[in-house]
Amino acid sequence: MKRLWLIIATTFLMACHQYPGEGYEGALTVNQVLELNPDAKYFEFNNRVYTKVNWAKDLQLTKCEQIGEIEKGMSNHLPIGTKIFAPKERRDLLIVEQNGVQHYYLVAYGE
Repeated sequence: MKRLWLIIATTFLMACHQYPGEGYEGALTVNQVLELNPDAKYFEFNNRVYTKVNWAKDLQLTKCEQIGEIEKGMSNHLPIGTKIFAPKERRDLLIVEQNGVQHYYLVAYGE
């Protein structure tokens, strides 16, 4: 009986939990990202919105070639000229470097 209640409680909690991008499909726009999280740190690059994630620093990604840099209107917090790099290991993340510190950004997708 305890197991049944545990299953019911877990199912209920999972059903009530909102996931990033819930209610949206595909790549998210800046407006959708900000609707989900008004404090999101983001930049736009190659028709995609990337949001800052802290968990990626634990992945030990290899920074490869520079693929771009922040220009006017691309970001809500990164200064113009910030360099954008592609990591060797993943295609859904990008790396930016500020003052010698790497920060990680994940492409924003809905469900």
